[in-house]
Amino acid sequence: MKSKFIIFLFALVCVIIVFNEDKPHKNQFASDTGGYYLYLPAIFIYHDIGKLSFYDKIDSQYNHPFDKNCTLYKNNTNDHLLNKYPAGVAVFEFPFFITAHLYCLITGQYQPDGYSLPYQLGGLFSNIFWVIVGLLFLRQVLNRYFNDNIVVLTILCIAFGTNLYAYSSFNIGMSHPYSFFLFSLLAYITNLIYSVPKHQSFNRLAGLLGLVLGMIFIVRPINIIVVLIPLLWLLQNPFNLKERFWFLTHHYKEVFLVLTGFFLVAFIQFYYWKYITGNWLVYSYTGERFDFLHPHILNGLFSFRKGWFLYTPLSFIGCLGFYFLWKKNARLMFPIALFLTIMIYAVFSWQQWWYGGSFGCRPLIESFVFLSFPLAAIIEHFYNSATKLKKTAFFSLLFCLVFLNIFQTYQYSMGLIHWDRMTKEYYFRVFGKTDFDRRQNENYLIRPENEYNFND
Repeated sequence: MKSKFIIFLFALVCVIIVFNEDKPHKNQFASDTGGYYLYLPAIFIYHDIGKLSFYDKIDSQYNHPFDKNCTLYKNNTNDHLLNKYPAGVAVFEFPFFITAHLYCLITGQYQPDGYSLPYQLGGLFSNIFWVIVGLLFLRQVLNRYFNDNIVVLTILCIAFGTNLYAYSSFNIGMSHPYSFFLFSLLAYITNLIYSVPKHQSFNRLAGLLGLVLGMIFIVRPINIIVVLIPLLWLLQNPFNLKERFWFLTHHYKEVFLVLTGFFLVAFIQFYYWKYITGNWLVYSYTGERFDFLHPHILNGLFSFRKGWFLYTPLSFIGCLGFYFLWKKNARLMFPIALFLTIMIYAVFSWQQWWYGGSFGCRPLIESFVFLSFPLAAIIEHFYNSATKLKKTAFFSLLFCLVFLNIFQTYQYSMGLIHWDRMTKEYYFRVFGKTDFDRRQNENYLIRPENEYNFND
């Protein structure tokens, strides 16, 4: 129950922050968030998913800094515009969108144009709602392996000590909070499948597992790497792969249901691509690409620009926890460690490895679902086994890292931490400050002309 209170507290804090900001709905659908959301008004209000001829007027009316040249690409074979962002986020925003739309139509107080205040508020509540549901599912899974005291501390660290906090309160509308929910639900379903004797629940959950994997794909395609979790869950080491292969071949009907569920959902994205371009498969990120032969792993983990371990140091503590997870339950350690290794490699193989304007490494937010297991293991070790001095030192460190994340998120929201041009010199100049003139310290940031130097 105490872990539920932490989740309730997190929801309350996020709502207070969002609605205490100056005009919290302003530009809610700007930039990337506008691209993810664009499907809903285009389909259900303007009936124009192809040409999007309504958007210029909307853009002018609501002053969205939405760069059409970077988001919408002209198709050579017709007049259609291709939205580079996948459709999955819009699926999750739909219940809140339709509620806002009905409110506008019934009351007449706001324009039913898809972008007035009720729609903006719907987008805000959608983000927070799905993160909270994700935390509830994560709590359920963690409770299978750790007692509630450990789960309380782990949920506290994940919610307030990582950049999930920033993307649930300040940067609302990106794909990562929705992926966090999906990863949590996937962990919950996967654990049910392998926890029941003789895997009897696989018969009942196979279709749902496929639907969840399909949603993961259409929210953020690269995240389909997480299929490794249900494939390898509770395998102690690679030598047991033969056992898992035997299990899958003897449950071929359930595997077929998984694939069917996946393609039923993925068809949403495939059909959109077909309608817009005439092709079932499209690479929509024109001019941006992965370079798997030259990953930027050291920069991605340690750099002052966006280093995962620097801006979310609890991720480093979680990685240290793999040793304790191996000692506690080696069958959890192998699939999670393999998944995170491949995920980190893929994420930092993206050419623009810092991922534009963001706080910390946003594409690994959803992976905290699985990093929470080794994090819980190291917390449990110090909670139960360490001397009083070590215990005090460790939990003091956790408290400091959670506070640091909250404080630096505030700095980021105030523009003190730059969204993509940070350097070592600038980081230490702004460290711990709430009053800082960035304009007088521009020379310590990465220069704009060097902003897209991929090796910086």
